[in-house]
Amino acid sequence: MCNCATEVESAAKEKIRAKLPEGSRDFSAELQGFAWLLGGTVSMKNKLNLHIEYEVPKKKGGGFQRKKQDMSMLGSYCMFCGEKYDKDEPKAEAA
Repeated sequence: MCNCATEVESAAKEKIRAKLPEGSRDFSAELQGFAWLLGGTVSMKNKLNLHIEYEVPKKKGGGFQRKKQDMSMLGSYCMFCGEKYDKDEPKAEAA
């Protein structure tokens, strides 16, 4: 598995820190949009949040009720280098 996220975060921190006004302090920067997955191995994949809204007919009476739902989508490939995330992990056998 690649370590692009760590490298990109480090490079971004260096570039941003260099452009901060003199005397700045307590700087932090964190690359977000990643999920830690715990299973046979620990891995990190890029994660996109998806917010969904729709209307459904009310069960009693007329009209509609607004529904909201949040979901996450995990990538299969690194968004920076294109490497497949699970290429080195052994395939799980069906029981």
